Amino acid sequence: MTKEIKIGIALGSGAAKGWAHIGVLRGLQKLGMAPHFVAGCSIGAFVGAAYAADKLDELEQWVRGFSGWDVLGLMDLSWRRGGIIDGEKVFEQAGKAIGVSSIADLKRPYMAVATDLYSGQEVWLEQGSLKQIIGASCAIPGFIQPKQVGNRWLVDGAVVNPVPVSACRAMGADLVIAVDLHGDVRQHNSAPIRLELTDAEDNQAEATPLEPELQQPLTPPRDYSEPEHSHGFADLLMSGKHWVDRITERFSDDGADEQAPEPQKPNALAVMHQSMAILEQRHKRARMMGDPPEVVIAPQVGDIVTMEFQRAEEAIAAGEAAVERIAHILEAEIARLQRR
Repeated sequence: MTKEIKIGIALGSGAAKGWAHIGVLRGLQKLGMAPHFVAGCSIGAFVGAAYAADKLDELEQWVRGFSGWDVLGLMDLSWRRGGIIDGEKVFEQAGKAIGVSSIADLKRPYMAVATDLYSGQEVWLEQGSLKQIIGASCAIPGFIQPKQVGNRWLVDGAVVNPVPVSACRAMGADLVIAVDLHGDVRQHNSAPIRLELTDAEDNQAEATPLEPELQQPLTPPRDYSEPEHSHGFADLLMSGKHWVDRITERFSDDGADEQAPEPQKPNALAVMHQSMAILEQRHKRARMMGDPPEVVIAPQVGDIVTMEFQRAEEAIAAGEAAVERIAHILEAEIARLQRR
């Protein structure tokens, strides 16, 4: 008798890159390797909930219809309570797309990962309101308001466990598949550098012009410190996206021999995005070294930035393609476990 291998999938964080999770799950289903357990962090918790509810078709139909303006329309601006947006509108619509209100109604074992804002503890959420749990796991610090669950204030699980392999294994999986949405991002040298700047160089740095393509301002010169500005949030969002796009484009050419130009000074959204990405990458590597998954799937979604949720078609296709590339590894791992 062939031993049944219980497959678990750990769906990582990555904002708009996360629609690739849909493609990954589609690809695994085609191979006859549909996961039995699902653990998700941030956008992974959202897509994972849809899969656990057998509502992946409904979610895919919803996200494929997004435009850039639809994404902005879901942003309920709030200048207080710990985040730029409240998030209620987003998670209300997400709940309707999935069509399930409680984890108890899901068809498969499911767990979401969040972070206790005050204690720093990793929090595993596996019972209660699905909307509340997804909202907590997706609450990007400083961007989406923290969510209160019981007597705890929770934020994005990516702060402590960006790809929740440990949670997935604790659920009882024999084989854990980790989906790393940042796995195709160019790894920069992590060795420390000593930066010394003389007074003369400091003065020169102020006067040295940037290269022509970076001389143009990223956005019109506006004062984003005024919350009452009617287009302030949209402008901030778009300028942050544009900054990340441009910097990613300048640093993603592996074959470039010329020295990269000095990047423009980023705005608040770009700082928040890039800082979280750096912390997340370093923490993820440490966590996965301590508790390695059997298989890692890394969709090629490095050019999709934080808020480009309208690029679902590309992300889903990238997820399916990533599964096809490592199908032979999956088959070999299952065969190995069955021989035990």
